[in-house]
Amino acid sequence: MNTKEVKSIVDMIRDAENKELIIVSLFLLPILLGAWSLFLNSIAFLNQYDSWKFEAICVLLAMYIIGLALMKLTDTQKDKLKRARYHVETRLKKRPGHLASFDAIRREVDETYTDDFLKKLIDLNPELFGRCEIKRKDDNKPGITLVKIESDKYWITN
Repeated sequence: MNTKEVKSIVDMIRDAENKELIIVSLFLLPILLGAWSLFLNSIAFLNQYDSWKFEAICVLLAMYIIGLALMKLTDTQKDKLKRARYHVETRLKKRPGHLASFDAIRREVDETYTDDFLKKLIDLNPELFGRCEIKRKDDNKPGITLVKIESDKYWITN
């Protein structure tokens, strides 16, 4: 397993909601505990210390829980913006005109994205995203658009 795959797994954990992690852990933990138990039983030295096996399993379980918590809590703004870039770009490529209002992005990608977060995403990725206004009958809404698409020529929508 290379570094890129590990980062991808960490990103998936950071993107997952807490309830999703709990549900997956309920199915995954018995498998992990069984594997850890088999591994510890295969170490001949520990046969004379049965209580050490239980303590080692408890330590491994605590490390698993602490590791998940740390991955969720140490999610930096930079990491969030990097993942948001990928998610928003993918969503905009599927939309007609390759643009969407901030409200649509929140609705279709992630409801936690604020207007300021999306503006920062645009400011940090000017080669990919641009600001636009989505015209409606009653009012105009701030939006985001793709500035370039790899398969097409360069284009700008304002």
